[in-house]
Amino acid sequence: MKRVAALVFLLAASVALPTLWNGFVYDDVLLIVDNLRVHGLAGVGGIWQGSYWPAGGLYRPLTLQLFALEWSVGGGRAGTFHAVNVVLNAAAAVLTFRLLVRILEPRDPRAPDSRVRLAAGLGAALFAVHPVHVEAVANVVGQSELLVAICALLSVERYLHWRRSGERGLSRSQRLALAGLTLLGILAKETGYVIPVLLGAAELILVRSNTRTRGSVVAPFVWQGSVVVAALLWRLTVLGSLAGEQPSPALQGLGLVERGMAMLAIVPEWARLLLWPIHLQAEYGPPALALIPALGPRHIAGLGLLGLAIVVIWRARRDHPPTAFALLWILIALAPVANLLVPTGVVLAERTLYLASAGVSFGAAALVHSARPLLRRIAWVGGLGLLAGGVLLTLQRQGVWQTQEGFFERLVRDGPTTYRAHLVASRYYYGEQRWPDAEAAARRALDLHGADPQVHEHLGQVLRVRERCDEALPILDAGLRLDSTRTTLRSRLIECALAQGDTGRARSAAEAAVRSGQSEFRGTLDRLTGRPSTR
Repeated sequence: MKRVAALVFLLAASVALPTLWNGFVYDDVLLIVDNLRVHGLAGVGGIWQGSYWPAGGLYRPLTLQLFALEWSVGGGRAGTFHAVNVVLNAAAAVLTFRLLVRILEPRDPRAPDSRVRLAAGLGAALFAVHPVHVEAVANVVGQSELLVAICALLSVERYLHWRRSGERGLSRSQRLALAGLTLLGILAKETGYVIPVLLGAAELILVRSNTRTRGSVVAPFVWQGSVVVAALLWRLTVLGSLAGEQPSPALQGLGLVERGMAMLAIVPEWARLLLWPIHLQAEYGPPALALIPALGPRHIAGLGLLGLAIVVIWRARRDHPPTAFALLWILIALAPVANLLVPTGVVLAERTLYLASAGVSFGAAALVHSARPLLRRIAWVGGLGLLAGGVLLTLQRQGVWQTQEGFFERLVRDGPTTYRAHLVASRYYYGEQRWPDAEAAARRALDLHGADPQVHEHLGQVLRVRERCDEALPILDAGLRLDSTRTTLRSRLIECALAQGDTGRARSAAEAAVRSGQSEFRGTLDRLTGRPSTR
């Protein structure tokens, strides 16, 4: 068993090894390079008493604390951060193997038979080389995904072992250990809140016990619930709110039912990325993925896939628990990014599928283990083919995250009809003062999806700094009509109006802001009207 685990570790580390030469790319720049809190160990207070993003909304102090430690150890070199990601990814693959052994061999997991070891090894190997993991491993900020996955996999593996080892339930130290892992997962990323639910799924589907031992399982979940409540209160104390980050523009204005309807269109894309990730990209969204609260072909397909998964879980829960658990794991792991109870800042991101992909590995191993001899041979051939394909795709994709310039050039090629790909590329070009590229990308984003005021705001700014306010004004004005609360957008409109000598337009914009309660424009209005400042 140790030999198979070592091979899985080496495989996962080997396919991730090219990332050691990657630099800081995309969100790494804002969260690490430009974030003074993680430039050493002196900023502990700011890490644990502040938000993850500078703009607030998320609380991931454990991840930031590890960034600070890695910065101190490696002197701010990107290679140190990437080396940690390589090790964490390999550790997650080994834990996948260990959990698979628990799932497939409930009788005596200390000495699993060769068929169990081989099936579990294949499942863990598929996890190790899954191409959808590249974004979480090759980009430093994906470290939060790796930490949550490790906490979740270890928690469920230990829970199954301890539950099957004693008739009287878990000891106090075991309950404390599981509660600690859940807390660590939550402090690494909000996805950690699903760990108690995964433990509950393991108890219901995989643990075979009588009524007396069922009663003894209540205590661990009381501890789990206490950790969740404590973490929420802690977050509320620090951030002053339980709300998450600013919702994705594609989801703004949609209620719970409407978001649920719209997200059905994402379900087929989740399935594709988990089962057949031939094409990968760093940004997803409209118009390539149209999020509309009405039934269309994608929505119907998503509803059908969800219905099929639920039916299989229900039918397999008794006769084939590993299959039921694999599907249930996927659904639970996807719940935090389903934008139902809480809308998030993304509609789809490959890094958020890291934990869910473990369920795919569980399902593949269960299929190989339980199939009849002929079908098992066919499954092995297919599994080895997928393994080879996964290695090639993963190695090819690692280089996309090597440099800033290469990343953004590839980003727009991978997602030519995704407006955010062009928008974030334009922001990068803007920072590099590549004005023609910044304008072209921003105009492409506007053509693709003019309903996002951020696009108007950014394109207007590109034109403004190039002293083309005559072109910027109608674009900024259209953005304000979409969202009149955007302070920066209104400020740029006023600045452009004044640059054009249109004082009346600037005054009108300031008056509208003050009437709507934006008091920060009171001083601007006073200056434009010639009145003494009332601020």
